[in-house]
Amino acid sequence: MAEEIEAEHKERLAPFRFSMCNIQPDSILEFWTSANVNSGITCKVANDRQVEYQDKLWSLSALAAKLSNSKWSVAGPRYFKYNGEWLNDIREQMSVE
Repeated sequence: MAEEIEAEHKERLAPFRFSMCNIQPDSILEFWTSANVNSGITCKVANDRQVEYQDKLWSLSALAAKLSNSKWSVAGPRYFKYNGEWLNDIREQMSVE
């Protein structure tokens, strides 16, 4: 039951925006391939919904899927850190729904 409630809550979250977490354009994000492996890949926040990587604009989810070689869509904020913190954790700490 608790897992169903959590899954339903996640489905209702608004699309991620950097302004939700007070992250400004030109901020640098780190891509992590897993919870313990920093890939060494970084990207720059371009605007409220996109990052710049290799001179191209991407959504977090599209870039995370590309960098992780995923065939399916992924939750981008779960793959990137800002100042050492996961974006999804920052969002949760700020109680952004």
